[in-house]
Amino acid sequence: MRSNELVLRTLVDAALGGTRRWDNAGDLAFEAGVPESSAYLTLNRLSSIGAATKYASGGFALVSVDKALTLLCAARNLEKDTLARTTVAGVQPFLDTAGGPYALGGPDAANVHLSGWHVSDFSEHLVYLPESRLAGADLPEGEEVRVIAMDRRAARKWTGYSSVAQTYADLFATPGWAASEFRIAMREKLLHEREWDQKDAHA
Repeated sequence: MRSNELVLRTLVDAALGGTRRWDNAGDLAFEAGVPESSAYLTLNRLSSIGAATKYASGGFALVSVDKALTLLCAARNLEKDTLARTTVAGVQPFLDTAGGPYALGGPDAANVHLSGWHVSDFSEHLVYLPESRLAGADLPEGEEVRVIAMDRRAARKWTGYSSVAQTYADLFATPGWAASEFRIAMREKLLHEREWDQKDAHA
């Protein structure tokens, strides 16, 4: 994933978790696992569209989760980050934390974020794995599972499923009716129509 996607993902996940204010861009860069310059560039973009407010002290706040999430969705390219396509049986041996980090994404993660609410049947699973875990692996060809490169921050922080922001962006980037249904359901649960209905970012 590109640095701007990692920054946007970090901002959105933090905001949905109740944290919109940051003391400085350095803290954001560290949390996202990117250079500080990348955090500044993304913040400048957010500020230019009214999605972030900068403070004279050097801190800032995300004031529009919706706009930040829209930018993340627009930047997401699943094909670019796809490492392999395989079968459920082929990827099963990798779904064990004893062998290293992994995370289920897409509809599987959406089901969890929606507290188990079944939205739709789906045919393609998304599985995040560090590229190093696939070194020398001979996965059978298939269309049931898309294996996606897992960045270092995700490998460290995710616990079995992709984060809310990443799940939403991946569903946006996935064609088909089922992905759209899951994305709409997540939006209805997690985002309000009006930003001022959410927690005051200036408090």
